[in-house]
Amino acid sequence: MNLREYLRNASEHIPAAPHANPRLETEVLIRHALRISREQFFADLERTLTSDEAAAMDALVARRASGEPLAYITGHREFYGLDFVVNNHVLIPRQETELLVDLALDFAKDWAPSELSIADVGTGSGAIAIALAINLPGATAFATEWDDGAIEVARANFRRHDVQGRVDLLQGDLLEPIQGQVDIIVSNPPYIPTDEIEGLAVEVQQEPRQALDGGLDGLDTFRRLIGQAPTKLKPRGLMLVELSPQQMDNAEILAAQAFPLTEVSHADDLLGLARVLVIKCK
Repeated sequence: MNLREYLRNASEHIPAAPHANPRLETEVLIRHALRISREQFFADLERTLTSDEAAAMDALVARRASGEPLAYITGHREFYGLDFVVNNHVLIPRQETELLVDLALDFAKDWAPSELSIADVGTGSGAIAIALAINLPGATAFATEWDDGAIEVARANFRRHDVQGRVDLLQGDLLEPIQGQVDIIVSNPPYIPTDEIEGLAVEVQQEPRQALDGGLDGLDTFRRLIGQAPTKLKPRGLMLVELSPQQMDNAEILAAQAFPLTEVSHADDLLGLARVLVIKCK
């Protein structure tokens, strides 16, 4: 069997979930197993596979067919144009979360980078903190996380992107490890209601439960975060929190109660859905 034939046959075993591309996922698995570039992949389409190569690819395809996320199989995920190490200790970074980085960078345009301090709350893989640190090299950055496994992944990514000297990784609950106040708070907390977890796609259910489950209405962690935030955010500061569109009205009410003298709004994602809660202090 040549590579082209294997691609066609194996693609039929990859789950055809919404927004998924079984053929592209199979290609990624093949390239990962063979350790070849995309250019080499297309150049080798007519090459006959060895039995060892086919066995290695079969193992990866079987893992994906069972519902294991592609990013966990390859150990990598791209976010904001950067490559991150991921495993089952961390939530897989998603494209919609890039909106947090976009909004923070837009806010930072009016500041000298050396004047800015940023806190990424519940950093997981460290993707948000690293994207901000790379784009705001003069800023002071903190990343908080309570889970030991996630902290190890974040540390690996800090080393990978050479920001370990510019991002202070702190272990603890939400904003509690932050001493003093910061100019920007960003967070992608768990916000899926508990009774919706079992209805998620099989591959999403493979991700850490503590990074998904937001309690009865999905806002348990957000309530704790917004309760801590008023003493941690500087005057004229910005707070950005990713949430579900269905939760945004309630989240805005809670934010207005916690920050009565601020501007509370939200930003829409690429689908036009309310995705990020925005709190601007005056």
